[in-house]
Amino acid sequence: MSTPAGPGWYDDPDDPLLLRYFDGVVWTSHTTPRRSPTADASRIGRAPQVPPAEGRGAYAAGPQPQTYAPGAGGWTTRSSALPDGALLAEWWRRLLAAIVDSVVVSIISAILAWPWLGRALTLLGDFFDQSVQAGSGGPEPDLLAFQADFVAALLPVAVVSIVVTLIYEVGFLVWRSATPGKMLLGTVVRRSGAAGPLTLVDALKRQAISVATGVLGFVPFVSFLASMLTVLDPAWLLWDARRQTLHDKVADTVVVLKSR
Repeated sequence: MSTPAGPGWYDDPDDPLLLRYFDGVVWTSHTTPRRSPTADASRIGRAPQVPPAEGRGAYAAGPQPQTYAPGAGGWTTRSSALPDGALLAEWWRRLLAAIVDSVVVSIISAILAWPWLGRALTLLGDFFDQSVQAGSGGPEPDLLAFQADFVAALLPVAVVSIVVTLIYEVGFLVWRSATPGKMLLGTVVRRSGAAGPLTLVDALKRQAISVATGVLGFVPFVSFLASMLTVLDPAWLLWDARRQTLHDKVADTVVVLKSR
């Protein structure tokens, strides 16, 4: 066999199944198979293999990004798009939209509930003054009486807040499919199975958990569970396959990016 003109991998003079490296002067001991043992499994230069179209209604249709899920034993597939191509909104968009809406609702509620809110602030200020005077030798304030009066003043404030939130969320979702916060972040709310505006019933279902936790927050021994549900409700989208919160599941809705 003739000597190669330069360094590189060439047919092994001793074994036709191998390639051997020639360093430009002599044959080295470095060899490699002429055909990769994984060549049959390689997809390089081949058309992608499309699996049979089964379960097209599932949310796993089409190419999907992967996220690492240690508890699931490695990388798992999580869809970010619906079968009709709509993209599910990211968690941070929903968080920022919720913050914007909370600020708007809080301002409206504070204005409408100012008579009771002002009384609650007055009671709090009086209790603070009495506590300071007690530290200088004055009489101790009546803690139980203060708590009863303070809760009585805050109860109407909570009712106003619940009503304002309900009207705000339901009104905008039926009218525009999005609250001002969602509009600002470029998202809309729709049924999980079809695009289009929500019905009044859909929008009311979506607020069921919010209203329930708001009411139960004033019930002794149950308020703690209501607080836990308030946290669990929005956090659910962080691990849900369709990025749904619990209130989304109640109404069978999803939040998607607004189409341009």
